[in-house]
Amino acid sequence: MAHRLQLVIADGSRLCARMWLGCEAEKYSGVAGNSSHTMLCQRRYNKKQNIVHDPLWGIHEQFDCHTLTRNHEMDLRHLRYVVAAARNGSFSAAGHELNVGQPIISKRIRELEDELGVFLFDRATSGARLTPTGEEFVVGASRIIDASERLSERAKASGAGKIGRLAIGYYKSMASRCFRLVLKTFRSNYPGVEVELLEASRAELKAGVTSGNIDLAIILGDTGRTQLLDSMSLWSAHIMVAIPTDHALAEHSTIYWSELTGERFLVSREDPGPDLRNVIIRHLAAPSDHPQIVMRQLSCESILAEVASGQGISLLCEDAQPEPSQGIVLRPVHDGNGGIRLGYIACWRPDNANPVLKNFFDTFPR
Repeated sequence: MAHRLQLVIADGSRLCARMWLGCEAEKYSGVAGNSSHTMLCQRRYNKKQNIVHDPLWGIHEQFDCHTLTRNHEMDLRHLRYVVAAARNGSFSAAGHELNVGQPIISKRIRELEDELGVFLFDRATSGARLTPTGEEFVVGASRIIDASERLSERAKASGAGKIGRLAIGYYKSMASRCFRLVLKTFRSNYPGVEVELLEASRAELKAGVTSGNIDLAIILGDTGRTQLLDSMSLWSAHIMVAIPTDHALAEHSTIYWSELTGERFLVSREDPGPDLRNVIIRHLAAPSDHPQIVMRQLSCESILAEVASGQGISLLCEDAQPEPSQGIVLRPVHDGNGGIRLGYIACWRPDNANPVLKNFFDTFPR
């Protein structure tokens, strides 16, 4: 199993250490700063005596093969020791900063120097001073440590759902104030999350959730009735009837279903039009009611424009009211038990592991 450690220094010079962990041989080469000097050390491992023989430096310290095989796990720790020693100008001060014993700091830095085949520090009784090679090494080591810390922070934030992406789908005609408020709060609380919004039909939304392209779909319906998907109730909205200003019922503050028999209902084929059509049929089901339901491939705004021109009346959800339109009035529609409400639900795949999803749900008021 071969491991390579390569550190790129600020001016483009490289300090390279190649490490073969079979405990058979090691070859190191180093090029420091602008020097043209190249040092090549063939280091042979004597298994019987458990020592390294270096033709340039002579017989070196004894070491454990298992310690060597762990070196790739300690690389970042080595770099932290070097940077701390350079910052403090002393191995003992670096150990105090890192809460590590001075002998350990000294030993690990020496191990790193041996691996690289270069001296990073000039040792003296007064402390440790970086060599020219060490100065360049610390620049690269500091960048690696900073990048590692940023990577660790991002990984933790991603796991906590504080950064990432969330794809939310909803009806084209939905302009719920509740949804917009939750969305604004969520974006404020989690600025590191990219929220992608998608307008589509009910069928397209459910297909997107099933395929995994959409994390969450917000649709009209009841929980537990979305096959293969988990669901949760979000909010409900009163149903309003839109009528022309010159309609006989325009002066009523509340309109009852019994007053809408024989009316011509204009309903969009776009969602939630089919749900509103079912509401009409459910409440005007008597043979004598005979409502006329006209389905149109029009947006909610265009349907209301048709209502204003006297072509019929229409229904819409209270929280999806568009900008005030001239020529129409909106009134709540009641049956014998009071107002009629439609519930919005969120649906998602049970195996969706996106941690952002939970944070979005927690934003909804309970």
